[in-house]
Amino acid sequence: SVTSQAEAMKAAEGVHLSGHGGTNDGIIGAAAGAGLTAAGWSGRFIEYGRLRDYPDPVPVGMLHEAGMVILPLDRDGAMPQPTDLLDAEGWLRPRLWGGKPAVPALFAEEGLWRSVAPRKPKNH
Repeated sequence: SVTSQAEAMKAAEGVHLSGHGGTNDGIIGAAAGAGLTAAGWSGRFIEYGRLRDYPDPVPVGMLHEAGMVILPLDRDGAMPQPTDLLDAEGWLRPRLWGGKPAVPALFAEEGLWRSVAPRKPKNH
C-alpha cells in the first residue's frame, strides 16, 4: 500500500529521517527498508566477515562456519552438504532472511549449487 511522508515520519518516530531532494518521498522507502531490516527479513550483505576473500566456487561448509545458511530453492528437498560447492558466479552476496545471512541457491549437479542472485550487468 502507498504510504504518505507523514505516516513514514510517524512510523520512524524517535529516529532521524530526512529527505534530500526532489519530492523527498524517498523517506517512505527508507523507513520501510529500515523496518524490514530491523525485523530481520530484508537486505543484502555487501560485507560480511571475509565475504570477498572466499574462493568461487566456495565449499558450503566454509560458509556454514562463517554463520551463513544456504537455502535450497529446489522442490526436490535436497540439502547442500558441507563438502558441496556453491558457485556464486563471482558475486557472493547473502540476503538477510530470518535474521541470518542466507544464500538462496539452486541445485546444479551432484556436489554443486548455484547462487540465484548473480551480479547483474550495469546499464551503460
